[in-house]
Amino acid sequence: MRRNFVAKEFKIKKGDGKLIPYHDKITNRDELKLVTGDIIYVYHGNKNIYVGQTKHFKARHAEHLKEPNHRYVDGKYLEVMIDFGKLINQQSLDDIEKQLITYVTSDYDGANMIIDNNTSGNTSESYSGKDDVFFNIVKPFWQILYERGYVRHQSLTDVQKSILFKYSPFNSLPKDKVSIINRIANDPGNYLIQGLAGTGKTVILTNLAALINKKFPDSKIGIVVKSNWIDTGQKIFKSYNVNNIEVLSALTLIRSQRHYDFIIVDESHRLRRYYSKGQHMTMDIFKDANGNYDKDTNELKLLGELTNNLILMYDPSQQIRPNDIPKLDYDKYTRTHHFKKITLKTEYRINVSNQSCNQYTSEDFMNGILTFLQIDSLPFNKGIFTEYLKGDQPNYDCYFGVVNSISELFEYLDYNENYEPGTQNRVMAGYTRKWISKKDKTQYDWVESDNSKWRWNSGNKNWLNKKNSRNEIGSIHAVQGIDLNYAGVIISNDITVTNNGKIIALKDNYLDTNGKFKKDDFDETGFNSFIKNIYYVLLTRGINGVRIYFEDEKLRDYFERFMGIK
Repeated sequence: MRRNFVAKEFKIKKGDGKLIPYHDKITNRDELKLVTGDIIYVYHGNKNIYVGQTKHFKARHAEHLKEPNHRYVDGKYLEVMIDFGKLINQQSLDDIEKQLITYVTSDYDGANMIIDNNTSGNTSESYSGKDDVFFNIVKPFWQILYERGYVRHQSLTDVQKSILFKYSPFNSLPKDKVSIINRIANDPGNYLIQGLAGTGKTVILTNLAALINKKFPDSKIGIVVKSNWIDTGQKIFKSYNVNNIEVLSALTLIRSQRHYDFIIVDESHRLRRYYSKGQHMTMDIFKDANGNYDKDTNELKLLGELTNNLILMYDPSQQIRPNDIPKLDYDKYTRTHHFKKITLKTEYRINVSNQSCNQYTSEDFMNGILTFLQIDSLPFNKGIFTEYLKGDQPNYDCYFGVVNSISELFEYLDYNENYEPGTQNRVMAGYTRKWISKKDKTQYDWVESDNSKWRWNSGNKNWLNKKNSRNEIGSIHAVQGIDLNYAGVIISNDITVTNNGKIIALKDNYLDTNGKFKKDDFDETGFNSFIKNIYYVLLTRGINGVRIYFEDEKLRDYFERFMGIK
């Protein structure tokens, strides 16, 4: 087999750090490369691993020996693998190093191994030959690392499923996102980054935070996320040793009254205003100095008082409760405080390119969902919604499909997990069942038959990583802002269609107490918008596939006729 690189391994002698050839003979040409040559190297020990790149490996190794945080002479690292070749050069060195750091960190997620790299926060742009570097350098070099015991997973595909990989601040980004990140870091201030679900807002957030951390190492950075993503966010920055960054909720940050040099807000469309039907235990932040509620304040204003650089990730189509800040108020605040607006247009989450129905695009699916729900009216190819029916039986390998029961949604996840074990897959639903299992763990919230019954998510915070969540049904509050590989969605009986083809919400069937307007303040248009937004969010969680089940037969019939399924 032809190889586009040379890999050599050395033992590191305890006591003086001397490099001792391992397995292969070291020639004079190898020695010359060790002195002056573009090299990727991976140090490995029982509990530590380090990825680096250099043009002078021997000199760099000598420098490491003197660094107290490396201390090779004490046996922290036992061996080192080096890699050089025609595709490893000045153009690709940073990219290869970043890819390997991301893969190694994700590979050891949950294991007792310390990755010693401190992230620089650099962003790596695409370059000519980047794909060749991955397939001819990174991928085969990874196999060698696996065979020699440096890494745990043989397949890079398995590693890519990790949350740490998806949101790594070391991930290479498209040029448009690199441009956005560099623009904000080079010209700090207030920014509004607006984009639909899946356009990469959270990836921008992690990479932007890391770059700001590098550019302003003494700055204090606050990352504001929803409660279901706090643990994940903390884990990401901790795993990549990104310092000076705190991940917390808007409520916690506001109550602390600490000033931050930068505050970056994910899911900022869910920031709250004062609303008397809200959760009263968390309404104290809206009180004035006299202890009275200030109905004109909101979390956006309060966060703005704690920083001179407020960066917001925003999608008004994901507002789902009456106490979410209305778009008009949001627009007024960002206009008054001179926010620079950046719009994301390309959808990145949904991946239909590796499915059997690959003649369609992610935009076809997104635009189809938005148009069906009557949130927007956009052009799309309806074929993505009908392709699964071609052939003798429904095609599980197409991105989209409609099923006939809740049980079939779980069967769809089972099917895909046979091919892709370790993926993140869940069933979700509109909030149309009482959460009786919250207080009585012997009860079930969703019942289809004696043998088919399920409970709601056993909590909103970090639900995806809870032990039994794969066998539960998640509500909007457990899944907003997270990615799934395969998603099953119950379009429940809180939404239907009128005889004249108008999609409407049914307030009596929607059981989220905090999601309803007060009786004397009911806004039918606003309520319809919230319910549509909920299903827009649920239907856009799946990266590799989604199946839906309609409880309302009238709505299913309308959907199938609208999409040309029948």
